[in-house]
Amino acid sequence: MDASGNLDGTTLGGGAFQQGSVFKLTHSNGSWTYTALHDFTSGNDGRSPYGQLIFDAAGNLYGTAGWGGSDGKGVVWEITP
Repeated sequence: MDASGNLDGTTLGGGAFQQGSVFKLTHSNGSWTYTALHDFTSGNDGRSPYGQLIFDAAGNLYGTAGWGGSDGKGVVWEITP
């Protein structure tokens, strides 16, 4: 959960390229709004994100993907608000 009460998460598969995604759920007036933050392509951005998400003090979101990247062995990714 981010500092504003939004829920951020990942999907192991799915997304626009079927390689996983990062999303945000924003709560407002009793319902949730889905926002796609990133769809992995299995290229240098990786694929199949997993593990715990981490926010830094500036609100940047960090995580890992187990495959892809420049050597095919995974990546650490960052999403800046």
